[in-house]
Amino acid sequence: TVSALSTFFLAMVLYPNVQKRGRKEVLRALGTSDRLPTFSDDKSIPYIDAIIKEVLRWRPVTPMALPHRLITDDVYKGYTLPAGTVVLGNTWAILHDKIVYGEDVDDFRPERFLQGDDLNPDIPHPDAAFGFGRRACPGQDMAWSSMWLTIASVLFLFDITKQVDENGMPMEPSGEYTSGMQM
Repeated sequence: TVSALSTFFLAMVLYPNVQKRGRKEVLRALGTSDRLPTFSDDKSIPYIDAIIKEVLRWRPVTPMALPHRLITDDVYKGYTLPAGTVVLGNTWAILHDKIVYGEDVDDFRPERFLQGDDLNPDIPHPDAAFGFGRRACPGQDMAWSSMWLTIASVLFLFDITKQVDENGMPMEPSGEYTSGMQM
């Protein structure tokens, strides 16, 4: 969750138009109330869900899934994989498939998950970011909820800007990224 939220902050600095729209959507849903976003607001702000999906897709926390060891021989696309073979899912490739997510997979664009103002059910949820099968992250629902509340609140309360140098000039972030997962 921490790595995904770090990715969110990087994306907001690199793509301020997304931050602007996110804030606008949160403000629209909350109206003139003085309260922070709550879980009960989630259905009225689908753009936050789209941002989270794009965070997980754009820079997955673990670009290569955790290893699995085959317990029996298997055949995949004509290749025989003997029992004991270690198999890794390539999360990065799955979430950067141009056929599924469009030619602009290297761009941070939450709109790819929307159809009008609602979530597009035809675009797959980037659940590969949480792993595969029985070894998928057991806390993914809690992580999603935590990210949703944090991102909605941050967009409501703060303006995320570039760091400034000693002369007050904005510094361009390198955009370099190191993914990571703590175990």
